[in-house]
Amino acid sequence: MKNEKERARQERLKRQRRRKKQLERAIRAQAIHCDRLASLHPTGIVSFDLELAGPFPDDIIEIGALRLDLSTDTVECFQRLCRPRTFINRTVQDMTGLLKEDLRHEKTLPETLPGFLDFVRPDDIVVGHAIGDNDLLSINLALLRINRDQHTEICFYPRYLDTVRLAQQFLPKNHKYNLEVLLESFGWQNREKHRALADAVASYVLLQELLELGRCKPAWLPDLMTRRGGPELVHTYLKRLPDA
Repeated sequence: MKNEKERARQERLKRQRRRKKQLERAIRAQAIHCDRLASLHPTGIVSFDLELAGPFPDDIIEIGALRLDLSTDTVECFQRLCRPRTFINRTVQDMTGLLKEDLRHEKTLPETLPGFLDFVRPDDIVVGHAIGDNDLLSINLALLRINRDQHTEICFYPRYLDTVRLAQQFLPKNHKYNLEVLLESFGWQNREKHRALADAVASYVLLQELLELGRCKPAWLPDLMTRRGGPELVHTYLKRLPDA
């Protein structure tokens, strides 16, 4: 009996690894290269970030995003907290200030995630820091669980720009590529570290700086600081360093 249970467990782990690799391949296929940017015609740009409970990559406790529609001059924001499926580990508590007790009255991820998926339009490009390896995978792993429970077939494979990969391309001599270090190299500092909307704003500002540095900023990419409500949003979450 014990051997049968162990074989079943190993088979289950193999299936999970196969599904994860399939998701990773599907996500990587949507990565945008700089030489293609000028020829694209998105409807909008969404910069987003997630905060996780810690132990499991699909246990999302916060989603933060901003959307710049190319047909208007406004900025839309999306920010939701989610009740964790498991527990929030000590590291995440210290980084975010979020406790499980604080989130016990929030909606669950299956209730919250559809709102974010609707926030991102089909022809939008999404932006984020390490989203190709982390955030997009977390969402699709969560969708696997939701699809299984609700008998649906939802996936999230948008075209995307990853600011980590852009930084590795344009700043190859850097030793660190975390968001805070890269922001400071361009004269910015995050006021509120490790919260989803703050990091989404920071990722968009970093994207603009990196594309300017690489001389591949497309004409259609909106400048957040010239958008209605953009400067207030930036200065709420970021500040200029004195020598910038």
